[in-house]
Amino acid sequence: MCGVVWVRLLQPLEAYPSPEWGLRKVSLLLQKQRNRGQDGAGLLTYKAHARPGEPYFHRKRLVSPRPPWKFLLEEIWNAWQTHQANNEPAHAFPFIGEAYLAHLRYGTFGGYTLDETHPVVRQNSWPSRSLAIAGNFNLTNAPELFERLVELGQHPLFRSDTYTILERMGHFLDESVEILYQQAKSQGLSKAEASHYIAENFPVFEWLGRSARRWDGGYVIAGLLGNGWGFVLRDPQGIRPAYYLALPEVLAVASEAAALHNVFGVHPSQVKELPPGHALAVSPAGKWEVKPYTEPAPKPMRCAFERIYFSRGNSPHIYGERKTLGALLAHELAKALNNRFDNVIFTYIPNTSQAAFWGLLKELESILILQQYKRIQQENPTEDHLRAILQQRIRAEYLIWKDTQSRTFISAPGLRNEMSRYAYDVIYDVVRPGEDILVCLDDSIVRGNTLRETLLRTLAQLKPAHLYIVSSAPQIRYPDFYGIDMASLESLIAFQAALALLKEYNLEEVLHHTYALCKRTEGTEDFARNNYVKALYAPFMEAQIAAKIASLVKPPELECPLTVIFQPVENLPKALPNHRGDWYFTGNYPTPGGFVQVNRAFMRFYEGKVSGRIYE
Repeated sequence: MCGVVWVRLLQPLEAYPSPEWGLRKVSLLLQKQRNRGQDGAGLLTYKAHARPGEPYFHRKRLVSPRPPWKFLLEEIWNAWQTHQANNEPAHAFPFIGEAYLAHLRYGTFGGYTLDETHPVVRQNSWPSRSLAIAGNFNLTNAPELFERLVELGQHPLFRSDTYTILERMGHFLDESVEILYQQAKSQGLSKAEASHYIAENFPVFEWLGRSARRWDGGYVIAGLLGNGWGFVLRDPQGIRPAYYLALPEVLAVASEAAALHNVFGVHPSQVKELPPGHALAVSPAGKWEVKPYTEPAPKPMRCAFERIYFSRGNSPHIYGERKTLGALLAHELAKALNNRFDNVIFTYIPNTSQAAFWGLLKELESILILQQYKRIQQENPTEDHLRAILQQRIRAEYLIWKDTQSRTFISAPGLRNEMSRYAYDVIYDVVRPGEDILVCLDDSIVRGNTLRETLLRTLAQLKPAHLYIVSSAPQIRYPDFYGIDMASLESLIAFQAALALLKEYNLEEVLHHTYALCKRTEGTEDFARNNYVKALYAPFMEAQIAAKIASLVKPPELECPLTVIFQPVENLPKALPNHRGDWYFTGNYPTPGGFVQVNRAFMRFYEGKVSGRIYE
């Protein structure tokens, strides 16, 4: 889930406190969204008053194993200081302008080079035909779109989603400009006058609608035209997040609401969600509007995992949702502990679990208080006994120290295992070996690698009497094809558990039948409307899958019993009423491409083909 920043100044540059005001806001927005990508970063500035012979787009991109956003910004700001020291005019600095487009790359697919780093540009000597975009997107049907470009007579240089989108938008941009040019010509306007006519009359929403007509996937795409038009569009299902802030002096869009209200110092209520299927567009004159560019989905499927894990938790809405997720786990956990909290220590990992942990603790405290009240009523205790009852508390400790500033989940695959192996340290002499039960809350369990290779081995050093790993997310059973790095079916620990159970219960025939069904229906409407992989989980209860996951991830160093508890999937609407995109957990994909790809993923697994992204 990449991070997108789009900023358009609405006043002349001299009206701002300093020439670099806009650049400073963009820099802060990148910093506030640094959780959204550590593979690459890029920044593009648009200069509205560039003279012929001068570029109107200035771009800088960086790929680095260190935080790329940080070093990108350091280079730009160091250059600005040198520029000022030389007493050069502010408008001559490449990254002082009227509009900005910036990006943090989370590379779900492709290489980790500058070519895959946004923003990307389709340059033309006609400003109206020049296009720069940066996005947060994956398309499930990129190969089909690539072939469509070939049918249109183009010769695309790359097969990636990014360049497929860029060239498709560029194709319809050229068509729209050509129609307007012919209109201007028929009115007797000169070629120079025609350029102004095109900029004033450009049908931005119609162009966006034509460009996106065949897209299947999740996307937020922000961009600028060389003639001064700017836009941000969001997919009809609202899978990818986008928020905007409109102030008299600026329009700003970001992937996270909290980034906007923190950077601009406004109340969170002033930040608005860009509705699914809508676009925000601003003209060269600064007039802007938000309206549909396509038909929004009747029931949008905003991504639930975005709220559970990916977004920063300092949004008041996300903070509340994560607390609710934790609270909803309390009664199931208390039942597993037989409602006894003596010798139980609660902790959490990673930091994204913190809000859910507070919600869990608060609900557990309510459960304990109710228990104490009932005991007092029933037992008519003595004063000493009463004091003992009332002194019991839910015990929470900060036991696990994550000794890294990077998020291993979104690292390049080759770095992920090595980073996670040394990511955690523990605090000794808090857990009494062989006596205390340890409960550790995690926000999600995806592949199980971090649990098996790192976290459980680390916790084993504390030698608890029993270890509970509790996930605030349900079991992740199905791949994602809209952005989060879960495109491989066989890497999911829940899928591995289902396979192990099918073998254990002599139900391998389910695998063969599912493959035969996929093979028979491939290319039909049924293949694009049904998730046949659900059959692999159907014979088993959720508790059976959870128990098998525990046995698969338990390392030999952990000598105590291990229990894994997951959030019941039916709790999600209670905590996330506005984010119904639960395909990771339920297999109910929001677009036909999702069903096609999950069935293909299983076929590829069954046939023993190399794992990885299957919709290339």
